Amino acid sequence: MSAAGRAAALAQLERARCCAACRLRADDRHSMEQSIAGLAVFGSGFGDAVAASRLCTLHDRLVSPRDTCSQFQPLPASASA
Repeated sequence: MSAAGRAAALAQLERARCCAACRLRADDRHSMEQSIAGLAVFGSGFGDAVAASRLCTLHDRLVSPRDTCSQFQPLPASASA
């Protein structure tokens, strides 16, 4: 996806206040593996079981990109470019 396409998609998600556009969502799969004990042992950190889910650093639980909550905090403008 181009940078312009990613920026447009992110803007649309932010308007919807989805977790995919929240700065509290740890978008790095490696950090998720480190945070969830035993996940790497089963090989699920990079598998279909996790898919697009990521760790919410506020709630300390897995969230899907389209999940929402009242603590939504938009990504900085530099992350959408």
